[in-house]
Amino acid sequence: MRRPVSTVSRARRALMRVVLALPAWPTWSRAADFGFRPPRDPDDAAAEGLMRDLAERILPVYQDADKDAFLANVTALQIVSGAYRAAQDSSRSLRERRKGKPFDGLVERAILDGIYSNARMLEAEGRVGFAEAYARSFRELVSPLDNAQAQAIMTRLETPLATYREQLRRAFDLWRAKGSLPEADALALVRTWLSYDSRRSFSALLPELFAAENRGRYVAEADLRIPVRGGVIHASLVRPGRADTALPALLRFTLDPAEDDARLSAAKGYVGITAYVRGRTPDGKGAAWPFVRDGEDAAAVIEWIARQEWSDGRVAMVGDGYSGYAAWAAARRRPAALKAIATIAPMAPGIDFPMAGQIFRNAMVRWAQEHAAAEPLPAAAGADADAGPDAIWQALDARWHRGNRPYWDIDRVLLGKRSRLVRTWLTHPSHDRYWQKFLPSAEQFARIDIPVLSFAGYFGADAGALYFHNEHRRNRPQADTTLLLGPYDAISIRRGTAPALRGYTLDPVARVDLPELRYQWLDHVLKGADKPSLLLDRVNYQVMGADRWRHAPVLEAPERTRLRLYLDTRGRDEPHGLLPSPSEGGGNARLSVDLADRRDARIPWPDALRASQLPARNSISFVSDPLPEDTEIAGSLRGVFDITPSRQDMDFNVSLYEQTASGEYQLLFDPYDFRASYAGHRVRRRLLRAGERQLLAFTTERVTASRLAAGSRIVLLVSLNRRPDRQVNYGSGKDVNSETIADAKWPVRVRWHARSYVEIQTAKS
Repeated sequence: MRRPVSTVSRARRALMRVVLALPAWPTWSRAADFGFRPPRDPDDAAAEGLMRDLAERILPVYQDADKDAFLANVTALQIVSGAYRAAQDSSRSLRERRKGKPFDGLVERAILDGIYSNARMLEAEGRVGFAEAYARSFRELVSPLDNAQAQAIMTRLETPLATYREQLRRAFDLWRAKGSLPEADALALVRTWLSYDSRRSFSALLPELFAAENRGRYVAEADLRIPVRGGVIHASLVRPGRADTALPALLRFTLDPAEDDARLSAAKGYVGITAYVRGRTPDGKGAAWPFVRDGEDAAAVIEWIARQEWSDGRVAMVGDGYSGYAAWAAARRRPAALKAIATIAPMAPGIDFPMAGQIFRNAMVRWAQEHAAAEPLPAAAGADADAGPDAIWQALDARWHRGNRPYWDIDRVLLGKRSRLVRTWLTHPSHDRYWQKFLPSAEQFARIDIPVLSFAGYFGADAGALYFHNEHRRNRPQADTTLLLGPYDAISIRRGTAPALRGYTLDPVARVDLPELRYQWLDHVLKGADKPSLLLDRVNYQVMGADRWRHAPVLEAPERTRLRLYLDTRGRDEPHGLLPSPSEGGGNARLSVDLADRRDARIPWPDALRASQLPARNSISFVSDPLPEDTEIAGSLRGVFDITPSRQDMDFNVSLYEQTASGEYQLLFDPYDFRASYAGHRVRRRLLRAGERQLLAFTTERVTASRLAAGSRIVLLVSLNRRPDRQVNYGSGKDVNSETIADAKWPVRVRWHARSYVEIQTAKS
């Protein structure tokens, strides 16, 4: 329950409304610091009073030359301070000012704040209870909107409460020790508090409000059964209820009900269809065998769509991750009605799943259990029932890591039972014909003649997209294919970017609504709209640190120069150097790792993109001299290791950082690990020659683009894999699935010699 507003507080807020009404629009912004001692956590009983006090202190002094931003921020301050009628006036003024302009984030904020402030005003004045007041306010402001605008509002309201709580908790932790915060940060904190506090009060009301609103806008069919050869595909459909003409359809073919975005597609003026892999149902139940029949089944669904009276005969496929793979699986069959595919971080079986760099990930077991098994795993094999899913699986990884069982038993350890699907995957550690048959062949890539759009990120959402894009271009040089790359990971690239990602502050131009950009591109292909300006060329990539996008026919071109740095093998003290030419005088750099050591099994693996120190486990580092000038790099890191290994095989992990002049480390791409015996050739394993000097060439299946500031250093970090969340290669030369800790015997040793180098494409910034 919210505390009643005292008579004194009412008078104080009334005075604030008068003060706010007196000046003309401010023409300058004054910086100020505000004393603030955050509460223990967002749910602390003192939090509401502390945030109200902060908002009340900011209100009389806040000014901003940007009139729209001023109104948006003042509205939030007024709501948090309890001046609901004034907030209503400010919100209404902002909505009036934005009429006829793009329906952007400011308009969405004005509507959301308008709904909430009006509901609180009605409640405070004793007219109705909050639930009825919020429902009335919601209908008043949302019902007049068109489908796309209403969907945008509902999408923002659907953001999980836990998301805002975590943002608020981090903000409280950040400012707790400092005692004060600058005005801009104080405003951001008030907005974060409002997002959290307001959603606590109305989240339970949303499902009924959304359902009522959508019933008047759309026609929905929840349990379609589409016949395919030898079976049936379950699907759901949403189309605009007032459409009087046939429309193009957007199809998502998926395993995961959480990906159902049919209503969003309908809001954009399409028929939205979500179809499920054979064996799965819209409630997420039923067993499925991934990859096997997706192409033919998706093609059959496309043909079915084209025959319906509400279809204009054109279908485009959208997909993220697995559903992105399904779009390519359908495209290689070239159904006549398929006119485009648009994917975000598509999965490529045998390339980036269930292994990457030919190293199996334990995550494949979780994925198979959650997305392909008939029933969910009860309580994760006896793990702590109060722990979240991620913590449960991390604990299971640690249990596995401390054991002495071969990787053949990974399913038994993590699930407590045998998984036939996981077992099948493990029998194909190379990119053999089992995996190849799921992907387009060279001839099939050459025949894919529809427009293709792919999004990928530098931090773990790129390998599959790069594979499909490069193979399509290689086999069909004239392909109408577009690739966008930026500083995103697998989550942010699908759900939307935030100002910061794992400690790295994104450049403003990188803050792109990628799902919305995909719809804009589809409008271009299917409705004749202008092509989005961000997709200017075949490859479009954001240069971190430069706050700019670049556009090129290809990401890497032979005529571009490459920055080559040699590993300094003189001396044994770390960090070693990275040199513009090979070091003279012999010597070698050495790394020794005891793969049987399990003392760090429960220590979380760092995932920060910006940190004050390098992760030091099982690694060796090489650091360049300060760069004499700003240097722009783009593309994949390549290299040749001139090494003497002590074993017949090993799994390397390669990371590249910028060490700034201040000493911080900025990760430039997601760390890449690869099995030495498969480096450069996924199909056939070639063991190393233990005890002999040899060359090992590699190319990371990662990309990056960054402007490295003058005075920064380039840091190469190389480690040997001993992570608890993936397969460990002990180097015996046997099938790695059959190895155990007993095969470790003695530490693995690697010596790097003077011809070792890494290189990446560069250009003057």
